[in-house]
Amino acid sequence: MRLLQPRRFRRWLPRVAIVLLSICIMPVRSAIDEAEALLERRVKAALLYRFTNYVQWPPSAFAKTTAAFTIGIAGADTVAAELTAFAAGRQVHGRPLAVRRHTSPDAFKEAQIVFVGRDDHPNLAAIIRAAPPHALIVTESWNGLQQGSVINFIVVEGQVRFEISLQAALERGLHLSSRLLSVAYAVHTGAR
Repeated sequence: MRLLQPRRFRRWLPRVAIVLLSICIMPVRSAIDEAEALLERRVKAALLYRFTNYVQWPPSAFAKTTAAFTIGIAGADTVAAELTAFAAGRQVHGRPLAVRRHTSPDAFKEAQIVFVGRDDHPNLAAIIRAAPPHALIVTESWNGLQQGSVINFIVVEGQVRFEISLQAALERGLHLSSRLLSVAYAVHTGAR
């Protein structure tokens, strides 16, 4: 067996240390990224539920007086799972809360809130067109408001924030509370 000469060993030691250190750090970084993604999903799910307290829907938003308050979700199965667990047994405006995952734009007919996750961004325009005229459209796309969303999630300095389009809310017959507007990252008043 041939041993490394001290001179060669000193030359290779920093490289070996960097490789070993990076191997040790990768799982830690991966765990941190996973924890941040979980927190982001939970915050978005909680905000979707909280929006129900700060938005007024027209009476025509419900097919029947006994209809459930429905949040339809597309392209965000993990947010849907978080919201489903969170919403179990809860009510919104005296109605049972239902969370539905949808795979086609036509499936949103009964929803009062439609959340389109970034995984379904290519179908965003079709989903917004197919959504009920009274639905609160919430997205997490870089151009969600320009496409017709009322609320769009953004991440600013590692925190989940949201921006609002008052024009889109007006077009959908929704009244947004001033308390909701006051905590928004940005409120856009003009045309999209």
